[in-house]
Amino acid sequence: MNTSQKTERPPIVVVMGHVDHGKSTLLDYIRKSNVVAGEAGGITQHVAAYEVEHEHEGRTKRITFIDTPGHAAFQAIRARGANIADIAILVVAADDGVKAQTLEALSAIRESGIPFIVAINKIDKPNADLARTQASLLQENVFLEQLGGDVPWTAISAKVGTGIPELLNVVLILAEMQEYRADASVPAHGYVVEAHRDARRGIAATLIITDGTLKSGMAVTAGAAVSPVRIMEDHMGKTLKEATFSTPITLVGFDAMPEVGTEFSSFASKKEADAARIETKVVLPNAQFTEGRHYVPLVIKADTAGSLEAIGTEVAKLGDEFVGARIVHAGIGAVSEADVKAAVASQGEPAAVVAFNVSVEPTAREHARQFAVSIDHFDIIYKLSEFLEELLKKRAPKRVVEETLGRAKVLKHFSSKHDTHLVGGSVLEGALERKARVRVLRRKEAVGVGTILSIQANRTTVDRIDAGREFGLELDCPCEISEGDVLECFTEKTV
Repeated sequence: MNTSQKTERPPIVVVMGHVDHGKSTLLDYIRKSNVVAGEAGGITQHVAAYEVEHEHEGRTKRITFIDTPGHAAFQAIRARGANIADIAILVVAADDGVKAQTLEALSAIRESGIPFIVAINKIDKPNADLARTQASLLQENVFLEQLGGDVPWTAISAKVGTGIPELLNVVLILAEMQEYRADASVPAHGYVVEAHRDARRGIAATLIITDGTLKSGMAVTAGAAVSPVRIMEDHMGKTLKEATFSTPITLVGFDAMPEVGTEFSSFASKKEADAARIETKVVLPNAQFTEGRHYVPLVIKADTAGSLEAIGTEVAKLGDEFVGARIVHAGIGAVSEADVKAAVASQGEPAAVVAFNVSVEPTAREHARQFAVSIDHFDIIYKLSEFLEELLKKRAPKRVVEETLGRAKVLKHFSSKHDTHLVGGSVLEGALERKARVRVLRRKEAVGVGTILSIQANRTTVDRIDAGREFGLELDCPCEISEGDVLECFTEKTV
């Protein structure tokens, strides 16, 4: 490519950090809109991209921001965001310091190799401690400028706007140093940062162009999905006829759900785009199958591909060694009759249907009522996880659990009549209890199992004998009992 055709490209910036440290509030202030209030539980549930303008050294320059969700389930999406972006802003709250997701975000940034800026937020709060926050960053080998390091940083209040112009200046200075350039004369390519199914318009995706230009009449391929460029909008919903590098756009009309994080390419015609289509199948994270483990089947419907991926990650972590959950059917958009039928057809037991930020079609609701299929609605990922944990407890099959009560040594075998034995011994640990089960061990090998009929201590019948005491025992057991055998007393309960 002729480098003379390349021009300065606006930087693509990802905002990362711990939940509730103010990432969305920062973007909210920058773009002068209120996304936070519209998000369930105050937690950003989707990846979105926004373009802003900022005056720097007498010139108005563009910056594209990627907003990444804060909940732990969206770890893969945040990491992918760092790979798509040119620069990262690591937001750390001055009243809280470095936390778990701060470290996770820092790891993703370092793995991607992109430069980053630290924004120490919430400096307006009474308990803000700038020095302590800087020290917590130093402990993670984040060496800030003016403190002996080379990582640029600013102190900000995303709530009232303190320091945000300075932060944007630092972003543009860093971008100038990195010399991001692109060629507007070539067909556009970039990445899918979000995808969802619009009830009226069909499948739409948020794309970020990293090079080239996209025009009406062209077509886009993203993995197995293809879309003609007919309905193209900017981040404010304004119709576009043309878009170029670093611009986030919404493209409507995909024939399949593009996978979030997929690289897209554009072509002069849909025919060329179809020829470049890559047939892929999105595989959701799921619990690894283990023989003997019970799995509760799930049907998941979500509003976007990113949400679906995050839910899959949560499902894979559910349960214990005895019970887990498996997604048997999943998709984007409203719960349909076909989804309910898939739940009914799941092997063993009907699947639970989970609707995340989507509605239920009337025919699906009626079909669910007829076949007693539950459909539960959620708009916050951790609430969904809590529900699924409880569902696993309810649906887990009953198990017989053995609890060891104590161990005793046989010192004397007095007599046997049929399967009833009279023995004397001493309790080594724990206790023996009347009517409890006993495993007879000889040289650490089990030779039989019986039941304690009665216990005597000092010629008195008792219900229990504790460690350190000697006893006489009447035992029902269909095996021989010898001196030196160990009696392991246990009970069984159903859980």
